[in-house]
Amino acid sequence: MTTKTATEHLPKIGKVGSLMLIGAGTTVLTSKTVKSKMEELAYNPPYSLLKFLLPFILFPLLLYTRLSIPIRFAYNCFLKPFLVVSTKNGNNNEGNAHKNKLDTFYSGQADLYDNTRNQLLKGRENMLQLLAAHLKAQPEPLIRKYSSPSKNLPYNSLIPNNNGNNGDETRQKKIWVDLGGGTGWNIEKMDEYLPLTYFDAIYLIDLCEPLLEIARERIKAKGWKNVHVLCQDASNFVLPEWESGELDPRGSLRAITMSYSLSMIPPFYQLLDRCDQVLDPQRGLMGVVDFYTSRDGGNRERAIGTASKRVSWFAKWFWECWFSFDGVNLHTSRRDYLEYKMGTIKTYNARNNFLNSWFIQIPYYVFLGCSRQRDASSTLRSFKQEAGNQKGLNNAGLLTPISPFGTPPLTSPDTFNVPNLDLGPSAYGKPELQSGKQDEIILQQTLVDAGAPLSPFHYHLKNAWRVPYLEEKVHEQFRTHIYGWTWEDPAVDVKKLNINENDHILAITSAGDNVLHYALAASPARIHAVDMNPCQGHILELKLAAIQALEYNDFWLLFGEGRHPEFKKLLTTKLSPYLSSHAYAYWLSNHWQFSRNFYFRGYSGWALRLAQIAFFLSGVSNDVKKLCKATNVQEQDKIWKKRIRPVFLGKWMVKLFLGNPMFNWHALGVPQNQMNCFLQDGTVEDYIKATLDPIPKLTTLKDDNYFFLLCLNGRYTRSSCPSFLKPEGFRALKNSKSTNSLKSHTDTILNVLRGLPDGSLTKIIVMDSMDWFDPIDPNVQLPTSSSNAEDQFDSNSPEKSLEYLRSELDYEIIEMLRVLKKNGLVIWRSASKKPWYIQRFQLAGFNVNPIDIRENGKAIDRVNMYASFWKAEKIV
Repeated sequence: MTTKTATEHLPKIGKVGSLMLIGAGTTVLTSKTVKSKMEELAYNPPYSLLKFLLPFILFPLLLYTRLSIPIRFAYNCFLKPFLVVSTKNGNNNEGNAHKNKLDTFYSGQADLYDNTRNQLLKGRENMLQLLAAHLKAQPEPLIRKYSSPSKNLPYNSLIPNNNGNNGDETRQKKIWVDLGGGTGWNIEKMDEYLPLTYFDAIYLIDLCEPLLEIARERIKAKGWKNVHVLCQDASNFVLPEWESGELDPRGSLRAITMSYSLSMIPPFYQLLDRCDQVLDPQRGLMGVVDFYTSRDGGNRERAIGTASKRVSWFAKWFWECWFSFDGVNLHTSRRDYLEYKMGTIKTYNARNNFLNSWFIQIPYYVFLGCSRQRDASSTLRSFKQEAGNQKGLNNAGLLTPISPFGTPPLTSPDTFNVPNLDLGPSAYGKPELQSGKQDEIILQQTLVDAGAPLSPFHYHLKNAWRVPYLEEKVHEQFRTHIYGWTWEDPAVDVKKLNINENDHILAITSAGDNVLHYALAASPARIHAVDMNPCQGHILELKLAAIQALEYNDFWLLFGEGRHPEFKKLLTTKLSPYLSSHAYAYWLSNHWQFSRNFYFRGYSGWALRLAQIAFFLSGVSNDVKKLCKATNVQEQDKIWKKRIRPVFLGKWMVKLFLGNPMFNWHALGVPQNQMNCFLQDGTVEDYIKATLDPIPKLTTLKDDNYFFLLCLNGRYTRSSCPSFLKPEGFRALKNSKSTNSLKSHTDTILNVLRGLPDGSLTKIIVMDSMDWFDPIDPNVQLPTSSSNAEDQFDSNSPEKSLEYLRSELDYEIIEMLRVLKKNGLVIWRSASKKPWYIQRFQLAGFNVNPIDIRENGKAIDRVNMYASFWKAEKIV
């Protein structure tokens, strides 16, 4: 049996259905049969006016089915607040006044609520999915054994486990409280993501009686036995278990949710204080979704990772004024205090374009948090000791953002009329607050009342792969990834560099393919993946999360085919517990990248798309397909030389694309300095020939060379793909602990090296990154140490900044010398056969030798994109 509101009895025919109904009615009324019948009736007096009245009868009925709900909604929301004054009972205190206002506002639209809020209240399903996924992902507390009830137990929320052991085993009771839950829509929706039987008790708390009536009908119709409705003020709610003494209120709740209610509860400080006190400090989760407005929040926002939540001054002013008419307060203090009081696990900012117009976009956010008392020691150890994040951990803005409030936010003592339950002190109930000792209060609020406010990285439930970072201005330049796949051959790295389980490696992240291959093939003790572009780290995180959370078929669809029809759902319901807040927010905003083909997205995706256009215009698209399916290298070489090579070496291709610095940078990620490296050895045409001519004769694309197969085919095949994409590689990474060695840094190589201890690395693999630097005069001496390297450019001294930029590579080399063990290696590839910076390594005391140089038309690996492959050994 299902419950139906009044609106659910109305026909739901939609826009297309309405047009079809109008068209059918018009067709019937204009048909010859109906016309003749109408003419006959026209001479019959009782029916003479029927042909004139019938359209006027049908048209209003049609309008009613389509407009009754919008008209009632518009009246109750926009007109009624000004026309109807809320009634008051005998007790005219503030709480009753607020209740009366809510009852009056919703009394005429309670049955419409669910149907009229689907488009307006976005993000509710996302919040519930996040909450359900994280509840399922976190481990359950150990079962406790006891012989008799004891007051010494941490909580009284222990119930029999019912496993046949005479009731002497107990577990903590799981309770979910939905504050401002209204009609119970959240609870019914949650049942789709997490069975309600997961909870021992669910309480829907709201102050509005008309909405609660709908909720009671829904609960009765669904037959839920563990769901209860309480008509209470959310800011001082009391559960029956607390009043009876069955449970200690402190830490007794497993989950708290607020769906567009935080902005409507006047005493929100008191509300959030109470939530913090009653939420389970170790396993409790709090989900919030609401409207917001915000400007720049400084370091605190950079630490949490919510730079994207900034809105324009006009949008802030407009939405605050607009929603205030309905009693919705969007002042920034509500969300600020939420993020200060609770630890952030996930946060996501979006715009609700419910009218499909670019100029009406309501800002809203989704928040998943926990108590700041939650144990973060394991992640702290992971970041400080395992990742060597000394530089990041010394940044006070990252770990200890101060309270956003330096003065008492509330002045009325009546605000804290909490029922007689000993829930501990309020954050603003201290005498020091009244004395105005702001500096002391900030320190106490930060370190005592709420614990050290860590970043979302520290409250991560699963593997701590991503090292914490602050959102910097430079990160805003990276709106998407540059590389969707990696251009270096990792199998050659493992073989020629003898990578093994004792290695501690620093490598560039790129798309994560190489570091995953290292982890699979050699299981190094530690791999530091470094990239300044946050989006590259997001790709690596997604691959790591998918390995742990998904089945092979879903993993293959994502990164083999580059598309998945349910990626957005998978992201929240399965992958989110394994992703950092930054990565989750990025992929939720860019979920469309997997709707068609991920490998056609980002800057590198432009190269693939333009290549396909070039092949089409040149009439060789079918030849490209034949090349990808060729069964031997002779067939490949024949197709290449006869059909495809002339396209790549055509004058228009070289001039407009492959020789164009703008294209090389934006599509291929090749800056001008790197172009200069290969131009010193010859022309662009020479470099293209040396790169591509050996490839068809080396190995078949369909069976082995997955690098060029992806570029030409747009996707991998099961026989030609990276090793981690094959079933056996996927299972090996999933079942082993080799991925635990990965730490993803979002910073420059220099900064990451600075944070690592002396002699902590055995190999540093920097790909082709050193080609990017400006050449340094050989007569310039190396700096004595990297300690005098600036952390940021001096805007008042462009000459000094330019000098620093030109010498940054020298500072990198000095740091490499420090962090490498004796006989440790720096490995790089270069577009030049003999890159200029060899002299800088030799000047620092490294022994530099080539591993391979591309000569005589031979390839140095399956990619062959670089002219040389080098190593520098630390001998001092």
